[in-house]
Amino acid sequence: MKLTRLAMTFMAFSFFSALSFCQYPADRIFPSIKGIFTEPAKRIPTAFTPDAPIAGNGDIGIVLGGTPDNLCIYISKSDFWKAKTGYPEGGLCLPGGLNLSIPELKGASFYAEQIIQNGTIKAVFRKDGITFELRVFVPASSNLVVVEIYATGNECNLTTSLWTKTGFESRNESGEKDGIQWVCRHFDSPDLEWPSHVAMAMKSIGHEGNNIKIKGGLVTAIIIGVCTNHDDPRYLEKASSIAQNTSLKSVAILKQTNDAWWNHFWSESRIEIADTALMKYYYGSQYLLACCSRNKNFPPGLCGNSITDDAVNAWEGDYHTNYNFQAPWWACFSSNHISLTDPYDTPILEYMEKAKKHAHEILNCRGVYYPVGIGPKGFSSSMYPLTEEKMMKTYGIKDLNLEGGHMFCGQRSDAIFLTVNMFQRFYHTYDTTYAVKVYPFITEVANFWEDYLKYENGQYNSYNDNFWEVGPWTANWRQDMVSGDNNNTNTLGLLKMFAKGFIEMSAYLGKDDSQRKKWEHIRDHLYPVPMVNINGEVRIKAAEGGTSSGSESRTKPGFGRVSAYVHGFPGGIAGVKTDPAFTTILRDEIGRWGKDPGGDADWNHLGNGIETFFTTAVRVGIDPDTILIRLKERIAKTALPNLWIPQSGGLTETLSAVPSCINEMLLQGYEGIIRVFPAWPKTEEAEFDNLRTWGAFLVSAEQGGGKVQFVKILSEKGRDCIIENPWPGKKVRITSGKNKPKILAGNLLTIKTSVGETLILKPAAAN
Repeated sequence: MKLTRLAMTFMAFSFFSALSFCQYPADRIFPSIKGIFTEPAKRIPTAFTPDAPIAGNGDIGIVLGGTPDNLCIYISKSDFWKAKTGYPEGGLCLPGGLNLSIPELKGASFYAEQIIQNGTIKAVFRKDGITFELRVFVPASSNLVVVEIYATGNECNLTTSLWTKTGFESRNESGEKDGIQWVCRHFDSPDLEWPSHVAMAMKSIGHEGNNIKIKGGLVTAIIIGVCTNHDDPRYLEKASSIAQNTSLKSVAILKQTNDAWWNHFWSESRIEIADTALMKYYYGSQYLLACCSRNKNFPPGLCGNSITDDAVNAWEGDYHTNYNFQAPWWACFSSNHISLTDPYDTPILEYMEKAKKHAHEILNCRGVYYPVGIGPKGFSSSMYPLTEEKMMKTYGIKDLNLEGGHMFCGQRSDAIFLTVNMFQRFYHTYDTTYAVKVYPFITEVANFWEDYLKYENGQYNSYNDNFWEVGPWTANWRQDMVSGDNNNTNTLGLLKMFAKGFIEMSAYLGKDDSQRKKWEHIRDHLYPVPMVNINGEVRIKAAEGGTSSGSESRTKPGFGRVSAYVHGFPGGIAGVKTDPAFTTILRDEIGRWGKDPGGDADWNHLGNGIETFFTTAVRVGIDPDTILIRLKERIAKTALPNLWIPQSGGLTETLSAVPSCINEMLLQGYEGIIRVFPAWPKTEEAEFDNLRTWGAFLVSAEQGGGKVQFVKILSEKGRDCIIENPWPGKKVRITSGKNKPKILAGNLLTIKTSVGETLILKPAAAN
C-alpha cells in the first residue's frame, strides 16, 4: 500500500506527464529534432566523442552507454582535472558513473532519444512482456543527476551500483551513511599544482538498497548529487546533502526550472529553413555546446564534459590556444547565445602572469607568450615530460630545457589568436563591462608584438614564427625551433585582425592614445600576405621564407584551414566589400579545394577544418547552392546519432561549424554593413529571429517568393546602423516606435538609432 501511494505521488510529478513549453520557438521546431538511437553505443568508453546519448547542465555531463541488461550512465564534470605537469600526465578526468543491471533484459530491443528541447535522455527497452523506461537529466539549476525508471509487465530485477573511475594515480573511496551511498575520487598528491576531489552521493526514492524486484509496474527515482572541492571545500558533505534533500516534490520543481532554462535558451534566436537535415545539426550543435559550457570558471576543453574515460589520450582534453579552444564558441555570437561564451576568458586571464614570465624569460619581450596547451587555474597542460627517462621514452631525446619546458611548438601567435573571440564578443555586443574585463590582456598582447616585430625598410616583419606546430615529433624540429618561418600567413592575418580590434577597443574605452597610434602604424606597414605566381595563378604561401615548419604537402601554396581561420572566418580581415581584390584571390583558392593532392584543404576533409571551411566560403562569395551541398556531404561523412559531427582532430570545436555557416548565409555584418540573406539561395524560403551581428544589433527577417519580405532590427546600444538595401533599386520605408516613419533610398542605408530602438524595414511601395 505504501509503495502504491508513493508510485501514484511520483507519477504526478513524472516526466511521463505532459511537459509545458511556451509556443515560441520550442513547440514549433524541436519535437522532431532529437538524437535517435536504435542500438547500443559502440564508441564507448572513450576520451573522444562517444556515439551515445548526451545531456548536461554545462558543468555536469552525462552519457548513456551499455546494453539494456547492463546500462551505464557516465558522469563527468567540467572542473575535475588532474593538475600534473609533464605531458601527458594530467588533464580532464572522469569522476565515474552509475551502473544499472537488469538481467531479464539481455537481448531486449534498444531505443533511446536525446531530447534537445529540454536536455533529457529517454530510453525504452522491451523483452518478454517487460517494458523498462528510463529518463535521465541534469537540472539546469542544480548539480545533481536525476534518473527516473518506470517498468511494467513481467517481473524483473534491478541492481544499482555507483562507481568511480580508478587509476591514473588517483585515490578512491566509498561508503554509506544515513541511507546515502557515496564515492570519491581524489587527485591530491604533492606533485600536483592543485588538488581535485570529486564526490558523488546517491539516494533512491521508491525503494531502499541497491536491489529491487519490479513486478506489476513500479516507478522509482535515483538522485545523484555531484560536487568537487572547486564547488565547495566540503564536497562530500555537499554532494550527500544534495541527494538527501532532493524529494519527489523538488524533482518536479527542478523539471520546471530546467524546462524554463532550455526554453529561454532556444528563444534567444531562431532560424527556420526548408532543409530539415541541416536544421537538425544546426540546433543539435548548439544543444551539445549548451550541455558543456556554463561553468564560468572551467570552460569546456577539447572534449567537453561528455568524456567516458580520462582524457589523457585525447590531448588531455585541455585548452589548445592555437585555435581548438576558440572554435566551439564561434557561432554563439551570431546565434545570440552570448552567455555560453562567458567561460571562455577565465583560463586565459588566469594564465596571464605565467605568460608574462614566458615572454620575458624566453623571448626577452614585454607582454604575454602562451604555450599551445593550457588548463584552468593557470595550469600549463603542455609541458614536456619532466624526467629524462620519460623524455627519451616519449620523444627519443634528452633535452629537458626545450622551450623552457613548455610546448610553444615554435609558434608565437597563440596569444594573439586568443583575442579573436574577445573581439568577436566586443563587436557583437559593445558591452563596456566586458571590454574593461579583457582589455588588460589585449594590451599585453599588443606589448608583446610591439617588441617582437622588427621594423625594417618600412615594414614590420615577424621572424622565427612557425605556421604549423613543430616539436620533437616533426622531422626538422631542431632547425624549425632555431630558425623557423618568416612572415607566416597565419600571424600576418592575426596581426591585421588584432590591429583593427585594438584600435577600436582602445578608442571605445578612451585609453592608450599613443599606443593606438603605434598600432595604426603597424597596420599600415605590416608585411603583405606572402603570395606566389604559379602558371599565371596567384597563390597564397604559408610563409615568405624560413624552414616551412612541416612537410612539403602542408606548406605548399594554397588556402587551407589555418589561413581560413584568420583571413576568412572568424578573423574577418577580408570580405567582398572591404577588400574585393584579396577576396577574389581567396575565392579562387577555395575553387581549388580538393584539387591539390596531399593538401589539407578539401570540402570533405575529415581532419580539422569543418569549423571554418564552410563559413569562410560564404564570406568570400562561393555559390550558396554549392556550399549547402558540400556541407551536407561533409556532415554525412562522420555524423553521429547524438548530432555530433566529429573529425580526426579536436572534438568540441566542430560544434560551431553548421550554425556559423547557416547564420553567415542568412545574415552578415562583419564589415560594418548589415546584409540580409546575402548568401541564401533566392529560390529557398527562410526566416530568422534575433540573430546578432556587429554593432550590437539583433536582426529578424523573412525571405519568400524570391524576395525579402521584411527586416526588423533591434539596436541594443544605439549605434549607427548601415544596411545594404534588401530591395535593390527600391525605396525603403522605416518605422520605429520612437521616431516618425522615414523613407530612404540607395544601395547602402544609414540609419541613426537610439538605445533599445526597434526598426521595421519594408519596401516603400508596399505601404
